[in-house]
Amino acid sequence: IDKNETTDNNYLIDYQKSSISHRDGKYHAKLPWKDEHDTLPTNETVARRRTLSVINRLRKDPDALQMYGDIIADQERRGFIEKVENREINETIVHYIPHHPVKKDSTTTPIRIVFDCSCKAYPEAPSLNDCLNETPPSLNEITSILLRFRSQRYACTTDIEKAFLNIGLEDEDRDATRFFWLSDPTDPGSALETYRFKSILFGATCSPFILNATILKHLN
Repeated sequence: IDKNETTDNNYLIDYQKSSISHRDGKYHAKLPWKDEHDTLPTNETVARRRTLSVINRLRKDPDALQMYGDIIADQERRGFIEKVENREINETIVHYIPHHPVKKDSTTTPIRIVFDCSCKAYPEAPSLNDCLNETPPSLNEITSILLRFRSQRYACTTDIEKAFLNIGLEDEDRDATRFFWLSDPTDPGSALETYRFKSILFGATCSPFILNATILKHLN
């Protein structure tokens, strides 16, 4: 067995025990912070500036602006994100993440919101991704998968809808995932409001590992 594979497997087991819990019918996970990472800046200024830039681009296409706002509203309604009512900074890490639209070749979801967890306040500063462990997810062997396809008459595959978002993010890490959006999505000139994730976000370098670790813990 490869030494790196053994190390990764030990880290996976430790992470499952210490950082993944199940309560109220849902799994919750902590972000896998590096033991000694550089101080993470808030990125508030750059996140605010880039959010305003996105709004200025979207306001030229009212339909796209409404769709963008609808996605954020739907995520809040489904409990994936929440408004930050109290902006006081406690002892937790506070960090803001810029986001932007990516067009998809789809009739149902032509726009996807991408969160830039690699954003740096300045060239020498760490990003959120720089402060998180990048342990690769544990994958099935392709040979085993192909052999199973030959053992039965039918084969099927499935997909978990919004898999990352269906894993809760522990309270202590939520302020590291703050972002801005319009207080009134129908008015591009309205004030910005602060949100944060209540779930694992798409865009963090560790999200595939967290998802994989949670699924394996559930199956076990």
